[in-house]
Amino acid sequence: MLTFPQIVTLHNEGHDIESKAMTHKDLNYLSATSLDFEVGQSKRCLADHGINATIFAPPHGDVWNNATVINAISKYYNFADNGFSRLMFLHCDGEGGVAGSGQNVADLKPVDKTDCRTYLPDGTLTYSNKYSVKEWSHNSADVKLAHNDPQILQQFVEIINSQNQFNRNGQITAIPIIAYHSIDDSGGSSSTDVNEFAQEMKYLHDNGFRVVTMSSLAYDSNSNFMYLGDIPK
Repeated sequence: MLTFPQIVTLHNEGHDIESKAMTHKDLNYLSATSLDFEVGQSKRCLADHGINATIFAPPHGDVWNNATVINAISKYYNFADNGFSRLMFLHCDGEGGVAGSGQNVADLKPVDKTDCRTYLPDGTLTYSNKYSVKEWSHNSADVKLAHNDPQILQQFVEIINSQNQFNRNGQITAIPIIAYHSIDDSGGSSSTDVNEFAQEMKYLHDNGFRVVTMSSLAYDSNSNFMYLGDIPK
C-alpha cells in the first residue's frame, strides 16, 4: 500500500463544471468576432443558468499553440483543457506524450521549463500552461485497441500509476487527467464500454485512489504553479 495517496482526475467531457464552444467549431479557423462569440457566449450562457464555469475545453483540443485563441480564452476563463498527454505536470516541467502516439509511459521525462507561464520571454506560447492543461483521452485507447477491454484496462492502470515516479515527499506534481465522452456499449469512436468503465472505477476504489474533478484545479500566481485544492479526504 502506498504511503502517499495517489490522485486521479476524471473528466467527463461536457459534464464537468466547464464550458465548451457554442457550436463546437474548430477555433483555429474563426474570425476574431466569431471566436469571441464561441468562447465568451458559452461563459455567459452558463452564467445565465447559475453556473460559474472557470475551465474551457476547446473542441478537438488542438489550439494550445494558437496565441490568438489562447488570448480569447484567457479573457473569460481561468484554465483550458487543451491538448493530450499521459500525465499533466502541475509545474509544467514535464512531458507525458501525445495520446495515441504509441509513446510508452517509460518515456515520461522532465523538460527545460520551470513553471506554468503562458508565454516564453520571446513571446511564444509554451507547450504546457494553465490554458493548455493536458488530458489522456480514453477514447483514443478505445479506438486504437478496438474496444478490447482487458487491454484498455491494462493501459489505464499503467498510466494512472505512472505518477508514482514524480509524486514524492508528500507533494503532488503530476496527475493523470482521464477524459471520457460517452459510457455505453455502442462501440463508437466516442464510447467507453460500460463494463470497462466499471472495472476502472473498481480498480481506483480498491487501490485507495482519491478521485477529483477538474474543478479542483487551482493556480498560484506567485509561483506560477498549478495545484489541486479541495481534495476530498
